[in-house]
Amino acid sequence: MKMIIIRTICFLMFPVCPFFSNAQSPKVFKVRAGEYPDRVIPYADRYQFAQFITGKAQFVDGRTSQARFNYNYIGGHVLFVDAKLDTLEIIDKAILKNITVGEKSYRFDKRFGYSEVIGTFERASLGKREVLASIGTEKGGPYGISYTASSVTTYRSYSSDQAATTKKLNTNAEGIFTYRTTYFLIDNNNRFYIPAPGSIKKLYPAYKSRIDQYLRKNPVDFGKEEDLKRLLVHCDQLSK
Repeated sequence: MKMIIIRTICFLMFPVCPFFSNAQSPKVFKVRAGEYPDRVIPYADRYQFAQFITGKAQFVDGRTSQARFNYNYIGGHVLFVDAKLDTLEIIDKAILKNITVGEKSYRFDKRFGYSEVIGTFERASLGKREVLASIGTEKGGPYGISYTASSVTTYRSYSSDQAATTKKLNTNAEGIFTYRTTYFLIDNNNRFYIPAPGSIKKLYPAYKSRIDQYLRKNPVDFGKEEDLKRLLVHCDQLSK
């Protein structure tokens, strides 16, 4: 089945969240004023896979669509290419259930964007969202993002009321970009939660006191993948 509605990405979204997890010695990219980040940052660093690979999008209304997908770290979007090799994005994200690309799976939330599912548990899945985000400028001062994710060479607009526009980096100093990772708890109804004691107890309401007891004896860093998986495994065991 073909994609019913498609369009290109309109805006980069870099949520400022307190639950960022930073890898050790991440790559850093400098983008000078007036440059396009999707031209300066190499392809291998912008995309999760070396090339677009076959995958499937599943929608809550039962539709499925097959295409060649890839995850773009600039903005954190799952994109696909059509027969003309135009790079596109699914616009029906509000009813998107899941995207499978190779052995990886992605879920979408309108507030937080796409997250890769890195663990599945009884009451929830653990999602990871990794993006190339701004960490400031060469001079050390913060700045806002004021450009779109549309590439002037490959991205085209299929919206009848919006022209394809692309803006350059708008700052007086070099922009500094690096990878940032955020984690989410995704319940079985595809609702996203920020990892915290409260959200864990909301997913396992019958075991609130035992979860509190566990957290006192076994401190959890809610921005660390290993700690979150350990906690979710423990919560699953409580119900057995």
